Amino acid sequence: MARSRRGAGRRLAGALALVLAAAGVTGCGTFSTGDDRERAVEIAERVAPGELEVIGARTLFPQAGGSEVSFRVVGDADAVVRLRVDAEKSDCEGRDCAERLTAELADARREADGFRLMRREFGACGYEVHGLSADGTGPWIAAPVDAESVRPLVVSVGACLERWTRARGGAAPPYLSVKVAPPERVNGLPGDPGLPSLVRLTSGERLGRLGSGTYHRVGFRAGPGGRLDRESGEIDLVQPFEERQRFAAAVREAAAEWLRTRAEPPLPDAVTSEFTGVWKLVPGRVDRFGGWVLYCERPEGERPVCPGRHALAVTVGPDGALTAEPRAFRDVREGNGLLGLPDEGDGAPSYAWPGP
Repeated sequence: MARSRRGAGRRLAGALALVLAAAGVTGCGTFSTGDDRERAVEIAERVAPGELEVIGARTLFPQAGGSEVSFRVVGDADAVVRLRVDAEKSDCEGRDCAERLTAELADARREADGFRLMRREFGACGYEVHGLSADGTGPWIAAPVDAESVRPLVVSVGACLERWTRARGGAAPPYLSVKVAPPERVNGLPGDPGLPSLVRLTSGERLGRLGSGTYHRVGFRAGPGGRLDRESGEIDLVQPFEERQRFAAAVREAAAEWLRTRAEPPLPDAVTSEFTGVWKLVPGRVDRFGGWVLYCERPEGERPVCPGRHALAVTVGPDGALTAEPRAFRDVREGNGLLGLPDEGDGAPSYAWPGP
């Protein structure tokens, strides 16, 4: 409920901002970034004279006062420095602005170095980095995913992630993934080539275009000793919302029919939950997907619902129809507590593609 109230508050604030703007009520610089921008430039000239150039500013209203001012670093085509400043309060998020900018500049240079390392290692594997998540991780690449290319793709991405983690030093993160867009989708991607790479590659418009249709995510886990486990590679199918909803509904319908008529013993009152798991490509196939459907033997409560007492591991085709006998795992949730899906140690199927 609290989350709903916060969401409603944000929507109301946003609507209020639009009404005020339409009415011309913009007193106290609510929507203007001019004073904050001037203040940021003054601080930049004091902290790093001649090193920073403003490339943009955006108001932080209604979530906060002030503005976020973005700088390029002179001589660095990749780095971006973002400073949140409120000229009326003469501070930067409650901290001395010179200290804040000094820290943000150091962070920006470190992030740019990290991006250059990623770009170099992925480039050595034959992949251009077309996009990055907002925190500078999770690269987007382009490659076909079809019957002939999928296995070499998994092997190649695993080798590339291993190369990148080795170059970074230290233990690999618990999980690393790469998003794979169809090659035709990266043609004409939005983004001003004159902007720093870490602005251009993280822009919402660019990431929205990359994720505008179905794509795949290739992920690997870290193994013993913090090294990437090359045997753990899995491929997730990621669909646009409406397509995902249609697919999940078809899977639930097929699973419910199986439970009611073909399960041993049949469960004539069985219902499926709205939950469906992440869909993964079955190793060796691009037209078979594995995932989870939760179910109950019968609806529960005064308002009949199914919280998902048991789980089916299912394999389906692109239309959501079952292509193999599901496997049932009972008691994956106790009461209304947390869901505990089984793992391979419990007999759940593995979707890991064999390593090189």
